[in-house]
Amino acid sequence: DQDSSQIIDIDTAVMSNSNGDFSMTRIGRSTYLDYTVKTTQGRPAQFYFERTILPTLYMFPAADSAYTMTYYAALRMTDINQYTKNAQIPFRFLPCLVAGLSYYTAMKYAPDRIQILKTIYDEEFSRAASEDVEKASYSMVPRHNYIP
Repeated sequence: DQDSSQIIDIDTAVMSNSNGDFSMTRIGRSTYLDYTVKTTQGRPAQFYFERTILPTLYMFPAADSAYTMTYYAALRMTDINQYTKNAQIPFRFLPCLVAGLSYYTAMKYAPDRIQILKTIYDEEFSRAASEDVEKASYSMVPRHNYIP
């Protein structure tokens, strides 16, 4: 079990009960706030995740019975406070981490190198971030209605 204060974002969620799994739709704050009666009960089909210091998950409609929620979340990495601990960073971001440290160090100690180090840092970050994309295939077929 993860401490909920370590969750920084929820990507997808599924609600389950004895009848099966039901996917939930993520909504924004304004959509959630637009619901005038938030106490409406039913199977939760939407969620809003408030990203604050102590994050809060809001579901709509409110659960009318017991459900199990399964979700994919991004977690805050733990601090390295002992020399025997390893950084909780995906391996593909290690070059980015090193380039970023070099860039931020140059801001203080080698201002003449800032531009080249910033370029390298941006390239390394783009390369690592481009790996975090959905790899499942997806296709859409337009629906054509012909009315003579």
